[in-house]
Amino acid sequence: MLHYILIILYICASINAEEVQESTFIISLNNTYSNDELYSSVIDIKNKSKTHFQFTDVNKNISFIVLQAHSHLYNITMRNETCFNDNKSNHTCEILTGTNLGLFSTTPISDMSVTNLNEKDLKILIAVHGYIYDDPVPGGCNLEGPIETPPFVSTNTSPYRDYISVTAPAPSPSLAPDMCEQSFNSLTFYRLYLPERDFSMDSYFGGIKAMMSYPSVLEYGEEIPETHRSNVRRTMSAYPGTGAVFVAVALFMSYNGTENPTPRWSIYVPTVTYVCSPLVEDDCLLLGDLLSQVLCASLLFVGLFVCYFGHKFFKTEMFMFGMLSGVIITYILISLIAEMEQAPLIAASFVSGILFGFIWLTFWWFYGIPVFSVLLVTLSFGFFAACVLYHQIPGGLTMLLEDLNFWTLFILVMLLTAVILTPATYPANILCCAVLGAYAAIYPIDYCLGSNLKYIIINTVRRATVDKFHYAVLAPPFEKNDALIILLWVMLAVTGFLFQHYHNRGKPPFPPPPRNIRESPEGYGSITPYTRLSAASDPPLRSTGNLTSNENTSLLA
Repeated sequence: MLHYILIILYICASINAEEVQESTFIISLNNTYSNDELYSSVIDIKNKSKTHFQFTDVNKNISFIVLQAHSHLYNITMRNETCFNDNKSNHTCEILTGTNLGLFSTTPISDMSVTNLNEKDLKILIAVHGYIYDDPVPGGCNLEGPIETPPFVSTNTSPYRDYISVTAPAPSPSLAPDMCEQSFNSLTFYRLYLPERDFSMDSYFGGIKAMMSYPSVLEYGEEIPETHRSNVRRTMSAYPGTGAVFVAVALFMSYNGTENPTPRWSIYVPTVTYVCSPLVEDDCLLLGDLLSQVLCASLLFVGLFVCYFGHKFFKTEMFMFGMLSGVIITYILISLIAEMEQAPLIAASFVSGILFGFIWLTFWWFYGIPVFSVLLVTLSFGFFAACVLYHQIPGGLTMLLEDLNFWTLFILVMLLTAVILTPATYPANILCCAVLGAYAAIYPIDYCLGSNLKYIIINTVRRATVDKFHYAVLAPPFEKNDALIILLWVMLAVTGFLFQHYHNRGKPPFPPPPRNIRESPEGYGSITPYTRLSAASDPPLRSTGNLTSNENTSLLA
């Protein structure tokens, strides 16, 4: 009998343990803080608990408020309790779930709640913004969304995490009815990057607080230019692992019967995205498969070799640049033709690149014309220069949204760079080896530090292969790690150029093609003896055998 009683008590205790505990948090709205912020604080919400928010001492000038709730990494649930109690069947009372939530309420202010259904206690950033009757209503002209008036910004990441779509429902100029026709072009979007690879709660809440008021948004945020015909949407290139805070500002000019307009604004609830989940192991790594990581690590040694010895080992250089061109061309073509996972796509591109490398090496083997052989190197440098230009060009240029215009300009920069460099074949070849080799060497370092110079190439490949990426504003992050990587890149490129130029002084600028060496018994670097009409006292010609290459392999030369 006692055994059954214990089982019943255990079941009852388990049921009670699963019940959500409820508490009440009272917020006074009589404060007159600047920037329309009436309350802001980080509070603790226990696991499996619901906190009700009740508002007292409401300032008589307030006509509506926006309650914000922000959680770091873990989802929370928010709902309008008054709406549920009054009309449980109303679709506008649907529950909101996420990490950056907000609810709108006119006066008298509804009771609202935040629920933590997770297994751990959470710290939640709570903020209340109050507005007068003539202030814009964020989300007041919403046409679609989870609730009738969603005052928050939402983000959506593309399937392969190439770009982020940021949307905010259209605002109403005020609480007055039938005002939505005046809401055209009233939204401005802003973005603030968090420190790279910093997933801490302090950084997260600090970024949100910096984007909660209009003066603070103007100080810390960077405006996102419009690239869509729709004013309620923006598209950004994605940088996984680097947090970004997005916010929208509704701005209207209020005349109030006077000639001088008065600006009125309201702030949407900001949202944060890392384009990955720090809670999932290795989810924020750009290269998730082993093959990609091995190839990336090998770039350090390949890059240093090309940077300091590329011109000396000319056949190896020809193979390397032929392979590089083959990898990029194959990757883009396969991506456009078929959908493949990253690992097999990179493997197929690498195999094809090796074939391209041998084809270009064979061209040098039989013909050995330096101008044409170095042309591929200068074209690769021109491709890289066009990538850098695209990486840094300001967003929102309407002309470049069209693929025809963009790729025409891209190829023009690429060819113009090659045409400028090719006449100076010898120094141009050393320069290209030094700069591109240095970039290849810093690529894995950039990957390990979490900086963003690797996207110089990645964003260009995205533009060529990802649908709708032409709408994306690049605006890459630039922080301390990026500056250090650029400094290292410049140092490697300069020292690589000087080292190769010094090491090759007094030698022929280019070796003869291997076919000619095989046909000539004297070998590479030797001079065929000839008879000179001179005085008998002239010393005999010295052998130039010291210029002969010591390499015996078929590739390194």
